Amino acid sequence: MLTLAIGDLYIPERSIDLPAKFKKLLCPNPNTIPTNHKISRVVCLGNIINSQETLKFLYNLSPQFNLVKGENDNATIISQQLSMISHNKEEVIPYYNVFTHDNLRIGYTNGYQIVPKGDPLALSALARELDVDILIWGGTHRVEAYTLDGKFFINPGSATGAINFDWPDNEDYDEEKVSQEVGEKKDQTEETKEEEKEGQEEGEQKVEEQEKSDEKENEDKDNEKQDDAENVEQSVKDTTSSSNNIDKDILLEVTELNSNISSFCLLDIQGSTCILYIYTYLNGEVKVDKVTYTKD
Repeated sequence: MLTLAIGDLYIPERSIDLPAKFKKLLCPNPNTIPTNHKISRVVCLGNIINSQETLKFLYNLSPQFNLVKGENDNATIISQQLSMISHNKEEVIPYYNVFTHDNLRIGYTNGYQIVPKGDPLALSALARELDVDILIWGGTHRVEAYTLDGKFFINPGSATGAINFDWPDNEDYDEEKVSQEVGEKKDQTEETKEEEKEGQEEGEQKVEEQEKSDEKENEDKDNEKQDDAENVEQSVKDTTSSSNNIDKDILLEVTELNSNISSFCLLDIQGSTCILYIYTYLNGEVKVDKVTYTKD
């Protein structure tokens, strides 16, 4: 059986709904409850915000639904909505929780209380404190999966690709540096054009002086100068066009790095082994990657 890790939906504040292809994958049998017989547990990392319909969709996917409070969730509202869906009088929304599946202990939290946010060493300390083999966290809107100190750390990212308004990390600073380099290249190109223009004007003045001294020779030289000037101008245009194409490619690459991608994770746990399936939605297509972790 599978465990679904999903979070940071921000519906309807930052996104209208889950991608339609995600909903179709997660909910193959919408007329039955649970709507997905292959998923035994749903772990929601919070930041649902204010959509009872989305909460109900996730709740009906499997027999077990576990939810932790997100940084921007109103615990009172979420608790009331969950009570109406589950028909329980009181639903408590914790900050973190732990469950055991076969030989593995799994902890999960939204992660906004971790400082620095998403820091591997801070996450490792929390995993030791909770005494878990796998720690699932969210809040960064960026899908991650890695091992550290013999433990497995999973961030399913944002299921809707919601925008993250946190301060940029080191990678974002590197992207900003690339943008600055693009701007410097454009400035250098403009300076080169001005220098070549000044040189062309000086050449034209010399041509005029030569015309006064000798008209016949000047006509031949004038034609040669004109041809040279056209070649220089065409060369400058080609260089500028090539530089602009490079700049556009770099800017497009940076834009792709900054864009948010919709994602969620499925955990297939058998004994001491966890096979993680990472689902990402990009350019209208769903891509699946697999990562395997085995407890020492």
